[in-house]
Amino acid sequence: KRTKYLQEGGGDYACVGSVQLTFKSCPRQPFPAMRSLQLALTVSWLGLVAGRLPSLTPPHVLGLRGGGGEVVLGAPPRIDDASQRVTVVTTASLPWMTGTAVNPLLRAAHLTTDRDAGAVTLLVPWVDEADQRKIFPNNITFASKEEQRAYVLKWVEESANMPAAARKLKVDFYEGKYNPSYGSIFSVGPYVEREEGDIAILEEPEHLSWYRYPEAGWMDKFEYVVGVMHTNYIIYARQERGLWATGPIWLLNQMMCRAQCHKTIKLSGTLQKYAPWKECVSNVHGVREAFFDAGRAASVAGFTGVSDPSTGRHAQCYFVSKQLWAKGYRLLFGLMEKYRKAMGGSGFAMDLYGSGPDSASIAARAKRSKLDIAMKGYADHAKLGRYRVFINPSITEVLCTTVAEALAMGKWVVCPKHPSNDFFAMFPNCLQYESEAEFVAAVHWALNHEPPPLLQEVRRELSWEAAMGRLAQAAAPTEQMRGKGNGRSWLDRALCASYTGLGRSWAGDLIRYLSGGGACAWQVTMYSPKKQGEAACEGKEAAQQGGRG
Repeated sequence: KRTKYLQEGGGDYACVGSVQLTFKSCPRQPFPAMRSLQLALTVSWLGLVAGRLPSLTPPHVLGLRGGGGEVVLGAPPRIDDASQRVTVVTTASLPWMTGTAVNPLLRAAHLTTDRDAGAVTLLVPWVDEADQRKIFPNNITFASKEEQRAYVLKWVEESANMPAAARKLKVDFYEGKYNPSYGSIFSVGPYVEREEGDIAILEEPEHLSWYRYPEAGWMDKFEYVVGVMHTNYIIYARQERGLWATGPIWLLNQMMCRAQCHKTIKLSGTLQKYAPWKECVSNVHGVREAFFDAGRAASVAGFTGVSDPSTGRHAQCYFVSKQLWAKGYRLLFGLMEKYRKAMGGSGFAMDLYGSGPDSASIAARAKRSKLDIAMKGYADHAKLGRYRVFINPSITEVLCTTVAEALAMGKWVVCPKHPSNDFFAMFPNCLQYESEAEFVAAVHWALNHEPPPLLQEVRRELSWEAAMGRLAQAAAPTEQMRGKGNGRSWLDRALCASYTGLGRSWAGDLIRYLSGGGACAWQVTMYSPKKQGEAACEGKEAAQQGGRG
């Protein structure tokens, strides 16, 4: 009966040949507004069993091929296959020089190698001018998306020294709002449906999904979706909200990643478990050439530090970070006080670079401590080559970009022995500590000895070329994944349907509001298909009236 039904092209199915079958999905229909989580899960399960719910069963997952009577799942596309179109989606954009802006941009730029122009898209948030003033350094603002796109591509061409990538990379935007309580940007309104491509790389998939209007699942839109986990939100939740928040955030992150990604890559082992059968740990970040160039210049001139002629102050140590208390500033001040005490009252000068919502309170605390600390504001890290020692005491990082950059410049790096720093332990200029006494010893040694020369094999491990090789290897599906829908199990599909169904209802708006969504909360109210239809009708009527006038 099924064969006859398929041959006749009935329902949602079509038959191609006698061996290869392709299941075609019909247009997705929105879930009813009053759908509860329990009902969504029930519908998901029934749809899965019946094979009749298109949003749970994307065509690329059910594309079957085989021979000799055997039916097997088709292999997903590979990132290192230059014929595949790739969309890289992230949560921040230049000129905000945060890790989730810089690293995804450089990843997208390197993915353009051997690909046609427009085959790689970088999708970043667009925020209004009021929000731009809160997050962009040096009062940089853009009146249009075209202006910001030109700024980003110019940076790729000049600062990253990748003119060919700047010509080939496509930069697109989704609407976003800055949430000051989180110090982050979240999306507003639908945007997934209009994107095209074979592979999606979601930089921070949990962050991208928390408050998103779920018009479509990423795995429904793209053949293969890889999530790269940048941030330890469990630690942030514990520090900022209290111990009670860690459980809900843990579950929410796991749900978001399972619902939206075929494969999850954790930058270090400090992160929680999402779905052990389809996740791995790999550093898929690299360092741009400008840092190696700065290191070569500094090694010739010497790591002499930075002096202020007006005061005579001389600093050899520095820290570059987004200025949030969660980034380790309390730990830094405490360790500097221990060093001063251990050295009989003689401390060391420290320069702090960066900007962020906690800049004023960090500066006030530094002043009260009477430590030799100078707040330097924003700076391009590649232009800070003269410092000898980079100190990063943070234990909330997943993999600190600025640590890798400082190592590439050939400086001493002093950082805690922690899973977030495991990748850096192999480098001879990385001094790791486990106690306050070891911190004191590491800083004292670094201040009084020249860093070792940067060997070619060390340079290779830090490069973007090596990082892209690690990415291709880490993103590839495992044998265990092939046995579970190439990374999308029935539970993953059910979670996606639940997230979509609940997120499109009035309850989704309420949850977003109660969880601190702010301006991103009332997405169903503002962006439902009904509202969009009403807005289109109003625009059409206005145009007609204008024409009659």
